[in-house]
Amino acid sequence: MSRSFVAILIGLLVSTGNGWGKNFRPVSIPDRSLLSGPVISDLAYDSINRDGVTLFWTTDVPADSKVWWMASDSNYQPRIFTDSLFLSEAVTNHVIPLENLSPETIYWFRITSGNSEGTAADTGYFITQSTSSGTVEAYFNHTVDTTVSKGEKAKGDQNFETLLVDRIDHAAYSIDITLWEFADLTAIADALVQAKDRGVKIRFIYNHAPNTPLIDSLLAHGIPMLKREFDTTYDMHNKFLIFDYRNNPDPGTCYLNTGSANVSHPMFHSDCNNMIIIQDASLCAVYTREFEQMWGSHTDLPNPVRARFGTQKTDNVPHLLNVAGTRMEVWFVPTDHVAAGTCSLISRNTTKSLFFCMYKFYLEDIEDTLHILFNSGMKISGVFDSSHAFRTESVYPRMKGVASTGPWNPPADVFFDPIDGLLHHKYCIIDADAEEGNKITVTGSFNWDPETNAGNDDNALVIFNSRVNNLYFQEFMARYKESGGNLIGITEPEPFVPPNRLGQNFPNPFETTTTIRYNLSTSGKVSLILYDAGGRVMDQLVNGWELSGNHEAHWDATRYPPGIYYYQLKTGNFSETKKMVVVQ
Repeated sequence: MSRSFVAILIGLLVSTGNGWGKNFRPVSIPDRSLLSGPVISDLAYDSINRDGVTLFWTTDVPADSKVWWMASDSNYQPRIFTDSLFLSEAVTNHVIPLENLSPETIYWFRITSGNSEGTAADTGYFITQSTSSGTVEAYFNHTVDTTVSKGEKAKGDQNFETLLVDRIDHAAYSIDITLWEFADLTAIADALVQAKDRGVKIRFIYNHAPNTPLIDSLLAHGIPMLKREFDTTYDMHNKFLIFDYRNNPDPGTCYLNTGSANVSHPMFHSDCNNMIIIQDASLCAVYTREFEQMWGSHTDLPNPVRARFGTQKTDNVPHLLNVAGTRMEVWFVPTDHVAAGTCSLISRNTTKSLFFCMYKFYLEDIEDTLHILFNSGMKISGVFDSSHAFRTESVYPRMKGVASTGPWNPPADVFFDPIDGLLHHKYCIIDADAEEGNKITVTGSFNWDPETNAGNDDNALVIFNSRVNNLYFQEFMARYKESGGNLIGITEPEPFVPPNRLGQNFPNPFETTTTIRYNLSTSGKVSLILYDAGGRVMDQLVNGWELSGNHEAHWDATRYPPGIYYYQLKTGNFSETKKMVVVQ
């Protein structure tokens, strides 16, 4: 078929579309044309409300503007357009408002721009604002630092198990679940079985690891489940649940639950994690569409033949939402190039600072982006999980300035967590300590590592909201302070730790010598002992009677090999242990 014939055909198809869908006969059009002519770029949408959005794109030469659109109810719906708009004016900046749309609805659209030289085309998705409340609740299972609160205290020391059971118990229509791990927590499995027995439609996608007893229990109770079997080099690493979106006529009762925690006892109770729950039908629609691409079906039962995971997936969802006036972006791995998107977001929006807590930080592109900001005067502070901070691929030694090649000079204000359990967060916050700034929070399941970016199934949620930003800032400051950090201008420097407290050694990591500070509330016999990673006593720095008050001890590690060491302070009934690292 010649290009000229295709151009004539498209011209005939759109000639009746001279208004907001008036006199337009639905037609089916391929996703893209191969026609010569203008070059389309920067296709986007914004100005989202309940009954409309505005489309934007540019062309390299003046051209007309045509749009077709249709409500998209699934990944498998025939693409037959029901509405169109044609603007004949030849322009290079195309701004097309669409009106009379339905709320909380995903639309698929196609645009063309043509002139005498030919016609170019592009396609995409957008979603309208929902009529939901848009409430956002953030929860953290460890302490928070409310001294940096802007009025609302963050919810720290939360019991994630109780929160999730309560949400399951309130489900009336449907629950869609994607998880990397589902283990240990019988109460959650029992709640799901009870929900299924009272008629809630449950769909569950899980990772390719061997089934846990709780997975087998759900299968035995007839809950439809699908294991990710594709390319087991990578994982089903999502951690999101969608409540009461399907089969529910009320957009005010559907919820998205996401964050960093897998469903297991350590993840919920000892490892540091965050959970965010949002009441919004549009957000649930986007996550449901991603879920159903992996499920292979928009019905209750999966279709393994049509299921798509990892690199099999396509970019099938809108990414920008208006959630009750809050801008949010949703990115899925690997289709949405999340690492590159993170770099772009950070570069474009950081005006004062970026803080992060990250389980795995191996992506050099993000490190380079942070380094550029750091060198331009931005504050970069972060906390790494100790079990990953010193792995070969980790960026921590470079950022800390202790790597043999490529160290930051001066070093960044980064630490690794000293507490038991994992620092399993995957969040960053932009301009949290700024008076103005952009106040952006990025959370979800996306680790900053190449494996996650290349083939895992993961999600990242970007929230442009000062309230949420401050709640995560309270969480960050607690992790940062307990790791040895002290942001000047946020809290006054404290030369010593509070009473009955063992301080983090400084510097840490270190090559030769370090200082350990501690405070005694009462006088008494004190011991300060150093152990290697195997628990063997390596040195005793203090062993005797000391007066109350501030003290410090120094350790010379030149006779010891590099590695992880522990130091323990004991006095009376008080005992505390912290971790230190000796590097070459």
